[in-house]
Amino acid sequence: MVRLLTEEAIYKESDASEEAFINCDGVVKIYKTTDIEVMALQGLELTINRGEIMAVIGKSGSGKSTLMNIIGGLEKPSAGKVTVGGVSLSDMSKKEMVRYRKKTIGFVWQKSERNLFKYLTSIENVEAPMNFSGMSAKEKRKRAEELLEMVGMSHKAFSYPAEMSGGEQQRVAIATALANSPDILLADEPTGAVDTKTSNMIQDLFRRLNRELGITIIIVTHDLKLAGKVDRVVMISDGKISTEKIMKDKYRAEIDKMGEDGFGDDSHEEYSVLDKAHRVQFSEDMLEAAGIDSNKVKITVEDGKIVVVGENAK
Repeated sequence: MVRLLTEEAIYKESDASEEAFINCDGVVKIYKTTDIEVMALQGLELTINRGEIMAVIGKSGSGKSTLMNIIGGLEKPSAGKVTVGGVSLSDMSKKEMVRYRKKTIGFVWQKSERNLFKYLTSIENVEAPMNFSGMSAKEKRKRAEELLEMVGMSHKAFSYPAEMSGGEQQRVAIATALANSPDILLADEPTGAVDTKTSNMIQDLFRRLNRELGITIIIVTHDLKLAGKVDRVVMISDGKISTEKIMKDKYRAEIDKMGEDGFGDDSHEEYSVLDKAHRVQFSEDMLEAAGIDSNKVKITVEDGKIVVVGENAK
């Protein structure tokens, strides 16, 4: 049996105590070419509270990277509304959007060449986003040194990217993303190009930064181990939120004791999410497990519970 909650109830259960920081309301994104239109997001609804650390997962083409790009101000939705701190991204001018990306968002990409300038040392890369901040050279250097120490890369301050491992480059990339003290850190497959040990190290680093800085962290990933180490996991399917997993309180309190494999499936409670029209999306795994193989189902209410069965069920 599938447990259904509205988004409001989900966030109440996850002890959200303030109005949503990021709100995606009926977001649609259509990519057009001469011969075809592709709908990457289909009325997606999602709220994210300030200071959350969460993962967005889904198959290739599900819309997860599109969602990240919209929140990051790299693209605008075709329809619907995205607000951050109560401000609509669609209403921003180009100049305001540039300022938003510089001041509010920090990006960490999977490929190091998108994160770091190969001709700059680690400390110079971290200083680069601060070049138009009005800070003095001394202030920038001090800030860069603090950030490199925070991510455990002080010993590579004067090394170039080519002189570092993939994991070291990613940690410098995280420091660079934090240079302008953003409110939101967006990470796109941050552990996709590193080994398991390094991936685990980066996962723990994200968790520590979230606690120490209070920064909102959104991680787009295929890495289910990483997803298992965050408080909340959102599954996107066909451009909409299909399910959410919320970490249980008893596990959240012991997060730092987790090994490389996390706590396993029992650590999170899984919910299917009702949208504003009271629609719910079932995953293929759910339908297969329930023996539903057609587009028609019977829905009844029994003892206060909604029961969904296939049309041929007896």
